[in-house]
Order: sequence, then structure tokens, then C-alpha cells
Amino acid sequence: MSCFCSAKLASLTAQLSLVPPTIGLVPPISLNLVAAASLSLGAGLGLGLGANVGAMASATANLSAMASLSAALQAALGMNLQAALSAAMSAQASASMAASINSFNAAALGINLSLLAKLALDLKLLVALAGLVLAVKAAFGIDLRASGAILALQARLSAMASGSLSVSAKASLMASLMAALGLSMNAKGALAANAQASALAGLMAGLPGIGNFGALASLSAVMSMIATIQLGLGVNLLSANALAQLKLALAGLPLAALASLSASLAATASASAAASAGAGAGMNLAGVAAAKLSGVAQLAMLLNLMASAKLGLAPGSCALPVCPLALLSDPTAVGAGLAMGAAGAGASAGLNLGAGGAAGGLSVGGGPTGGLSGGAGGGLSGAPKLSGGVSGNASGSAGAGPAIHSEKAGVDLKVPKP
Repeated sequence: MSCFCSAKLASLTAQLSLVPPTIGLVPPISLNLVAAASLSLGAGLGLGLGANVGAMASATANLSAMASLSAALQAALGMNLQAALSAAMSAQASASMAASINSFNAAALGINLSLLAKLALDLKLLVALAGLVLAVKAAFGIDLRASGAILALQARLSAMASGSLSVSAKASLMASLMAALGLSMNAKGALAANAQASALAGLMAGLPGIGNFGALASLSAVMSMIATIQLGLGVNLLSANALAQLKLALAGLPLAALASLSASLAATASASAAASAGAGAGMNLAGVAAAKLSGVAQLAMLLNLMASAKLGLAPGSCALPVCPLALLSDPTAVGAGLAMGAAGAGASAGLNLGAGGAAGGLSVGGGPTGGLSGGAGGGLSGAPKLSGGVSGNASGSAGAGPAIHSEKAGVDLKVPKP
């Protein structure tokens, strides 16, 4: 998967426009309460980054970006960062990421920013509630839907405030980031991390830039909010009966008690932040800190969005003659051979793009019989790899000019070379 599909984006936008209004359904939730649960879980350890200045802060930020990209690559392309940077896979990974960026840049104008802004405002309190449900369950093992949940939660929060419950943040953030990259928390792991950061900086330098990051961030934020609500409350806001599901889910939560629950835990948050500031102090991550990885987080966001919202497609697999946008927006990526298969018995037309006249073209099957192949001017177009019809009969020829061929009729029609 490497093409950001504009048709799928249009379909998603239509679904988002039908998300029911939720303002007024959820009372305000204490931010201190949300922060306290997140800190216990470890999800809030990012609060400590502000206190951690200098090289370690840069190293932590870059490690976080690398870990995010590794997870995004796994979800979108089926490979982690280490594999993507390997000699065997780096060219393929780079091409796929470039195609994703180019296709997004071409499709970004179709993102409805006013709709996304409205949804982000409307879903804010609902997301806070869903996040709290998830954090309390993970951090304390308390299901807020259960009887006595509020009393149990208050007891745990009081224990945190008095210091009787230890929040062991030290080194956990750095260790989790290193683990996400498949690296150990030692000198050998640090050496590997420095090497990965350097290689990633080189790869990023050869990729195109994301042209409309604001649109990407807005769409990614709203889809993350919808995913959090579904995970925390069990409600899919994109479903036809979303409002009924939501009201039922909210009826099972102690909303009034949560709204009045006060958790003044600023001291606890500060202590955890200070603890995380010293994480990884004994490791030499100078290479990670110095690497130019400013665009990595944006790329990770794009790949995550394509995977989670199912907006990505393998180039050519949509069978539309104007797709994939990534390849058509970059003439150097389109090979000398262009073939579109004629649909047979209701099957969809095929698309074949040769890679510079050499093997490796991409195609979607052009139905069980017929196909249209274009000569590569002496080169060979790639063999078909993706079949959308019965046999996907589409290939490039090496003749002097294009030829139309039908296996069913067994007739070749020569077209004069222009």
C-alpha cells in the first residue's frame, strides 16, 4: 500500500459529515483527573520532555519520532524501520513512501477543513471521557462501568497524591522507545539507534515534502478521536445508529460523579516529569540527537492515517485510468509502457505502468479476455503483478508502436507509430 486514494477520501468525508452531534451529552471532565490516570499508565510521560533540555531532550524527541515511524511503516507497508533502512529494502521503502507523499499532496485539496474543525470541537469532551475510561482501566484495573468504581478510583488517586503509590517513571519512557525500535537499553542499543537515525536522515532527505501538513494533522486528529471513542466507549461514530449506541454507552457510566471528582495532582505530575528527565542519562545517543528528522513525525502521521482509516491502496489497484495519483503526479515514476486492459464480461479495466521500460510494472487485471498494451520504445514493460479480473491479461510489448490485441478474437491491429 503506497497510494493515498482520493476516492476513498471522498467516501470517508461523506461518512464524517453524518457523525451525530455530541455537544451536551458529556459533562466537563477534570484535566487533572485525566492527567493522573495517564501518568500512572505511563501515557503521560511526555509531560517530562519540557523539563528535559539539551541533547537528551533532542534524543528523546527523535527516538519518539523514529518509534512512531517504525509502527506506521509496519501498519502501512508491513515492515518496521530497521527493515526499511536495510540495503535490501531501502529503495522499495523509499519509493513507497514517496508515492504516499505525492498522492497525498495531490489529494489534499479534497480534505474538508471546516468539517474537521467542527468535529474536533464537538468530540472534545467525548474523547476526554473515552481516554479516561481507557487510562483508568489500564492504570488501575478499574472498570468505570462497574459498581463502586468511583470509590475505588478515589482511593487510588488519594494514594498517589499522598505518595504512598509509587509512579515509577524513571527510564520507562526511554526504554519503551528503544524497545519499540527493537533495541536494547545499553551501549550496543545506543550505537544501533545512532546508526538508524543517521540512515533515516539520509532517506528523509531524498523524499518529497508533505505539502499541506495542516490538512493532514486535522484529518489525522479527528480520525484518532473517533478511534479513541470506539476503543473507550465501544461506539463507532461512523455507523448508521451511532447516536443510539452512544447514548446507551453513556448511560452506563457515572458521568456526574466523574465530573465532580477532583484530582489535584500537580505535584505528582511534576515528580514524574522530573523522574523521566533523567531517563537514559547513561547512554550515548549523540547521533540520534543530532539527526535531522524534522519530517519523520509528519510521515508517520500520514502512514498511520492511511492504514487506520483505510485510505491507502497499492498503486494501480483501483483500476481507474487517472490513478495512482502518486505516479501520475511524478512523470519520472511513470515508465515508458502504459497499458489499459479492456474490460470483459463486466470485469474492470486494467492498468499497467512499466518502470522506465524495465521489468516491474504494476497492473490490475483487465478482465478475462482483452487488453491494451503500449510499446516501450524498445524496452520491456513490467509483467502484471496485481490481478483484478480473471487473468489480468495486460503486458507491454517491445515493438515499434502500440498494438491492440484481443485473445478472444485472436486479432492484432497495428497502429501507426506517431
